[in-house]
Amino acid sequence: MSDAQLLSPPVPRIIGQRRPDGHVPPTVARSWSVLSTVALALPPALLALTLSVVGIGSRSMWNDEYATWYAATLSFRDLAKLLTNVDAVVAPYYLVLHFWIEVFGDSETSLRMPSALAMAATAALVAVLGRRLFDTGVGLTAGLIVAGLPAVTRYGQEARPYAFAIGFATLATLLLLRAMERPTWRRWIWYGVGLVLAGLVHIVTLTVLLAHAVFLGRTFRVSGDLRLLRWFAGAFIAVTAALPLAAKGSEQSSVISWIKVDAEALTSLPERIFGSWQVALVVCAAAVLATVLLWSHHRGPVVLLLSWALFPPLFCYVTFPLLHLFLHRYLLFTVPAWALLAAALGFSLARFTRRAGSTVPLSLSGLLVVAGMLAVSGPGQQAARHSPVYGEPDFRSAAAALAAVAEPGDGIAYAGTTRNGRRALDYEVRRLGLLRDVLVERTSQENGTFGAHECTDPGPCVGDTRRIWLVSTTAANLDPMDGMPGPTQGFLLTAYTLSEYRSFEKIRIFVLNRKDPR
Repeated sequence: MSDAQLLSPPVPRIIGQRRPDGHVPPTVARSWSVLSTVALALPPALLALTLSVVGIGSRSMWNDEYATWYAATLSFRDLAKLLTNVDAVVAPYYLVLHFWIEVFGDSETSLRMPSALAMAATAALVAVLGRRLFDTGVGLTAGLIVAGLPAVTRYGQEARPYAFAIGFATLATLLLLRAMERPTWRRWIWYGVGLVLAGLVHIVTLTVLLAHAVFLGRTFRVSGDLRLLRWFAGAFIAVTAALPLAAKGSEQSSVISWIKVDAEALTSLPERIFGSWQVALVVCAAAVLATVLLWSHHRGPVVLLLSWALFPPLFCYVTFPLLHLFLHRYLLFTVPAWALLAAALGFSLARFTRRAGSTVPLSLSGLLVVAGMLAVSGPGQQAARHSPVYGEPDFRSAAAALAAVAEPGDGIAYAGTTRNGRRALDYEVRRLGLLRDVLVERTSQENGTFGAHECTDPGPCVGDTRRIWLVSTTAANLDPMDGMPGPTQGFLLTAYTLSEYRSFEKIRIFVLNRKDPR
């Protein structure tokens, strides 16, 4: 027996083949020791955790993370009021983070640490899934690819649910394979639970069901084992559990009406999903080549992974006029499929060349893909840590500047048509208690939304405040009060003198000093 045969044995079938007499022999389920599983999963998990934790609190937060902090720190009553109006589909994540904050606080590091841990778990799960689909070498390689992706670092350092979506999509797929190897009701129920978790952290993740259905249908045609039809029970559990969130989310679809499907959204999708164009090219090129080489003799795993990688974005694109879900962050859970295909390149080469009698390095040669990806991932890793997030205002620096000069009795007001700084500054200066939001008539908690309701008559609200700091996210060539109602602008310019204090990335601070009465 050659080394190739010894170290990379043929992939066992997911389920027994139907014999000519119609009988399906029992499947021999594969099993691995706990120690071997830990040894396989630990390196990818540690790499993902390390890359996510290094500098995790250095990057300033951005709009969506401020929303997470706001929602997760509300009382249950106020959170329920918020969720009736917006973000119902993210409710489970907010609840988990609420309890996390109770224990670990609300610093940037604390808010993001659950995502870092989820990314580490995801890399481990991908390694285990790769072993089950192909072999140990592919599993290790795929786990390392996922761990080293700039996008994994980026969203492992973000207080949003996308890291959990990737992890639960991978877990559900792993549970699917386990159930198909031994189609007991218990395993199918566990599969349903995995899908429920995937749908609860982000509803779009449930589109992984499309890939599962294609893979199961193909396997059923080959084996004819009726026990595979129990898959419908697991799918039913997931869809039933997700329906309330989906229904509520459809009522709140206006909050994602800004999403567009244009040429830029389409052409930039690979870069945004992987974290850089260079990494996307390396991983996708390896995945395509592995697909071609494996198609003849290992079509089942390839069909599963291709469906997982391609069907969710296609579904979101086709249904965009109705659902408005075509956004790269929503599709990050397809990354493991690409990584697994790319990792299978060495595995496919070993089998392709072995037919000609060659004894090339085995599936661990796929580690060359890891090396290639890491070699070009530097710019992507730097971009993942850029502070602030590209295109976002630098509220942290603005808040630090305000904290240095603000005095008790000062007021603060907000202007801008892009990002409103109220929620961001509430977070950044939350422990100072120096600045009164002079234009607020009804708070966001009272509204049950992310935004406050400002006074229509600003005079009584402002009162005799002597100095107001205006935080404006309008472009430098525009009126700093752009976005404010006309009466509010008129009052402030009549009662105060306006002068610019400091500028930061995509944000300017102005000081309004009360005019002396004549």
